[in-house]
Amino acid sequence: MDITEAQKKQLDEQGCIVIPDVLSEEEIVMYRTDILRLAEKEKQDGSALRHTNEHGQHVRWLTNKGEIYEKLVAHPKVMPFFEHLLGTDYTLSTLTSNIIDPGASDGGYHVDNVLGGMPEPLPSFPLVANSLWLLDDFTPENGGTRHVPGIHLQRIKPPPGTTHHPDEVRLSAPKGSVFLFNGAVWHSAGANKTDQQRVALICFCCRSYIKPMFDFVHYLKPEVVERATPTMRRIYGFDSQPRPPDQPTPE
Repeated sequence: MDITEAQKKQLDEQGCIVIPDVLSEEEIVMYRTDILRLAEKEKQDGSALRHTNEHGQHVRWLTNKGEIYEKLVAHPKVMPFFEHLLGTDYTLSTLTSNIIDPGASDGGYHVDNVLGGMPEPLPSFPLVANSLWLLDDFTPENGGTRHVPGIHLQRIKPPPGTTHHPDEVRLSAPKGSVFLFNGAVWHSAGANKTDQQRVALICFCCRSYIKPMFDFVHYLKPEVVERATPTMRRIYGFDSQPRPPDQPTPE
């Protein structure tokens, strides 16, 4: 799948886009069921990463927790959008998931990863990009991601404690689609006012010279590396490592 000129323009000007029909209904059910299984398992063994005052949970390192997640790494419907923002040598920073439980409140606005520690003005080109793979319909009522389209062009970060913006949008998009955005767009999880959990996968990527959040090169399971295609190995970061020490030339 190629990215159109209109989609490129939207990403450049608005900083975000919904890619429709990425996951089939069967895949949606498969991923959602497995994420909730993993989340419950991690609650039971004490490794659960809870957030939003115990009304949310991340399940991380998905590439090591099920072969089904490997097909997300180089998905042909999504790669062109990352390539447009981050270049054709972009790498994976983290592959995780986010569950927002009923009763969760609006989160605080932020920009992603390295941008949060940079001085203003932020870089004029994208350094990181995020994507949410919707396993439920996202609505303003169930915690649809809050974001401020176009604010990345101002090259500023949200002041500490920022919880709202007059131009914010609460995402409405169908399950199976992917919401992909420049990491400099202000964003936050929204409040879940329904009685159902809101579940999404998160694939977060960066330019090849940015340090990723997770060290896939050294901590992927050996069988995951063995199954990886050359493109997947590149996305995992194997092609963008610092050089090792020089070795003597055998005589």
